[in-house]
Amino acid sequence: MKRIKILLLALVTMSIGVFAATNSLYFMDILPFQNYQNPALRPLSDTYVELPGISNVSAAFGLGGLSLNDIFYVKDGQLVTFLHPDYGNKDALFAKLRNTTHTTADVDVTLLGFGMKVKERGYFTFNLSARTDLMFALPKDFVSLAFYGTPDEEGINRYDLSSLRLNGHAYLDLSGGYTHQINDKWTVGGRLHLLVGAAAGEASFEELYLEASSQEWKLLGKGNVNLSVPGVSFVPGSDGGIAELLVTDIENILSFYKPSLGAAIDLGVAYKPVPELTLSLSLKDIGFMYWNNLTSASGKIDGAFTGVYYDMNNPVNLVDSLLASVKGSLHVDNTKGGYVQETRGKLYVGAEYSFLRNMMSVGVVSKTEFMSKYVSEEVSLNYKIRPCHWFGISAGYSFVSGGWSTIGFGMDIKLPPFNFYVATDYTPLYYSAQGIPYKSQAVNVQAGVVLTFKTKDNTKRLTAKAADLAAIPEVTAEEPAAEPQAVPEPQAVSELVEVETSVSNTTVTETVTEKVEEVQGDEVGGTNVVKL
Repeated sequence: MKRIKILLLALVTMSIGVFAATNSLYFMDILPFQNYQNPALRPLSDTYVELPGISNVSAAFGLGGLSLNDIFYVKDGQLVTFLHPDYGNKDALFAKLRNTTHTTADVDVTLLGFGMKVKERGYFTFNLSARTDLMFALPKDFVSLAFYGTPDEEGINRYDLSSLRLNGHAYLDLSGGYTHQINDKWTVGGRLHLLVGAAAGEASFEELYLEASSQEWKLLGKGNVNLSVPGVSFVPGSDGGIAELLVTDIENILSFYKPSLGAAIDLGVAYKPVPELTLSLSLKDIGFMYWNNLTSASGKIDGAFTGVYYDMNNPVNLVDSLLASVKGSLHVDNTKGGYVQETRGKLYVGAEYSFLRNMMSVGVVSKTEFMSKYVSEEVSLNYKIRPCHWFGISAGYSFVSGGWSTIGFGMDIKLPPFNFYVATDYTPLYYSAQGIPYKSQAVNVQAGVVLTFKTKDNTKRLTAKAADLAAIPEVTAEEPAAEPQAVPEPQAVSELVEVETSVSNTTVTETVTEKVEEVQGDEVGGTNVVKL
């Protein structure tokens, strides 16, 4: 029982996700970070500099559609879990699980970055970051086995565990981007990434089924494990299976390292049909990584073990039995040189409308993440107030993970050249007496300080356009008619006549060489018309 509890708590902990680049930053145009989500969104500063380790640090926690109060409760003044024998409610927790609960984790820390304006319409950016990502897929049948065991004591209990999957990567991301404003309406941008891998691992199954009865348990399927960690390898046993995991001393790890390289691309476009409205679309992190330092194992899984019957009241070594069956079925293959892993791509679609001289705006952004068979979606609304160029604040709501118990929040304070900011998509609104945000499905935060120089006062952009329009004189029907001008006497000879016509403050000179046939002054709206 103790092992099962530890397993379940570990799985809940693994479903905690860490997401870099909060959606709230997508509309904070005084900062350069929206350019990393969409390279077509041009920074307002002529130059910015990111400081190592403090300009961009993000962390977040998510529970894959669950709330903390599905796991923790306060009963009789004490904090208990869903596994508590008297107060626990595993049925309610199980009912909220999806067929496969996909969770992700991202951590992104900037090591160096800067950007600069190039002429009038261009902008160049550079960034070096340390990034990690984790994706874990947990099938509901696995939780059913852990919660309820084998309810059919006479027949066979069948569990589909094929969607069980785990992969993670740690790497450096060196990127350079360029944004170009085509005209007042269209802006495009792109970014190239060079990826240098540090470590990676993945475990997946083409199929995996557990057939459990009172006589025996059978595990059938096909799977593989790839591990790319310098100085770490599988040691094969006499039958070719995984005997143990060998870890080299830390001081010798670098001698085993072979560079793992990859590449990715970001593409973005922004369109302003009117000065107040911005529509944007971007694809981010579309690419691949080739992982070296590989040790792998794969094969058909066909294991059986007897004497196992499980329910929540009878402790058994369930996990060890399953792992032993998988480990004994996979065969080590150290002949592979490496493997290709796709990056986890993202699609952003956004719209923002500004009003009151750009001091306020409302926006919506959709963020879709995809990798192999995994897809996740988040849609966020945002309301921003910028009463002056050195201070801005925003509030929002994210529909998928908000759970009607969190709000988004963003704030930046500019004390030249320092620009301090904090942003989150999931600020908890409800807390228990113990300080636990028990209704939250996710909590994240991104904060730092970036140096910005010659930042445009974006609250004046629309004002300037309005002032330009106001400077153009209006011509109305009530304007008094111009005084009639004298009509020259008709001439009967050919001559060069220059007629100046004023249209919208632009003078056009027409040269006509022909005989003047008739000069007649007609009264049309109080204006003499000369016919040639």
